[in-house]
Amino acid sequence: MKEPPDLRDLVGGELSPEELERLGAVDTLLRRVPAPPHDVPASLTAAVAEVPLTPRRGQRGRRVALAVAFAAVLVAASFGIGHWAGGRFEADYSVEMTPTASAPGAEAVVQVGERDGGSGNVELLLDVAGLPQLEPGQDYALWLERDGEWAATCGYFAVGEGQTTVRMTVSYEFAEFDAWVISAFDRESEPPPLLVAEIAEA
Repeated sequence: MKEPPDLRDLVGGELSPEELERLGAVDTLLRRVPAPPHDVPASLTAAVAEVPLTPRRGQRGRRVALAVAFAAVLVAASFGIGHWAGGRFEADYSVEMTPTASAPGAEAVVQVGERDGGSGNVELLLDVAGLPQLEPGQDYALWLERDGEWAATCGYFAVGEGQTTVRMTVSYEFAEFDAWVISAFDRESEPPPLLVAEIAEA
């Protein structure tokens, strides 16, 4: 992989070590942001284009401040693009879960995406409602049951008021399990299932 250019080559040698460190931190943050999709919203492009990039000569502090501000806009834009692109989800099929006597008012649907041919991973989109909020530090779990026991974990989540949507990624072959289950998670005990759905044979 090609090494990134030295910041001194980009901004000149007149910056102080402190200013270079600030720009370096922003540069590192930018390089951690995933690549955006090919189609960028026009509104986002226009917002970035409005950021001033030409400070007056000799105002070194203002130039550094503008560079940091512009980098911050790019970071926010990149995260916004990631959220915008990551919001698209195509389900291969959906699983409607049935509440048990322990959570009669709860409901949940698991949307299962297509399996990625390269990695073997599958994305899940869980929509759940009707579960009470737990104590701080406690979570619910979506897991897979085999022979009446907890066999694999899909992910942990908390809930708010109304509907909660959770996105997860797993690599399991679902046909190897008997049921989807949602319950509270407790390392010391086995909380009762709150929602369940049998896994049909392929």
